Amino acid sequence: AASKAQLERGARMVELLKQGQYSPYSLERQIVSIWAGTTGKLDDVAVADIRRFESELLDFISRERKEIFTVISETKQLEDDTVAKMESAVVDFKKQFKSSVAPAVNDAPAKALDSEGAEAITKHVPPAAVKK
Repeated sequence: AASKAQLERGARMVELLKQGQYSPYSLERQIVSIWAGTTGKLDDVAVADIRRFESELLDFISRERKEIFTVISETKQLEDDTVAKMESAVVDFKKQFKSSVAPAVNDAPAKALDSEGAEAITKHVPPAAVKK
């Protein structure tokens, strides 16, 4: 049976793979987008925000880390050094990205899939707030 996390990742991938009819992405942009989706880097981004997140992430990389696109374009390879730079870029971009969707009050977020896609869902109940 598919876990909630797997289903949510699938929904994110569907959003990620959508492109405008007359605005296809370059190879290097497609590689970065698909890498981010398949490695779980988007598991904590709301499905409703995926397309905006992707667009803004690619713009961020284009402005701040353009060597990532240059290396992928020139070598047609995804080397470990490039992957490390992409991971760093995603971490830095997430620090400034603001979600447009608040999490549902009674819905615990799904735990991100680990590297092997194992099913593991936990429910986190926050402690009661202390009144001052």
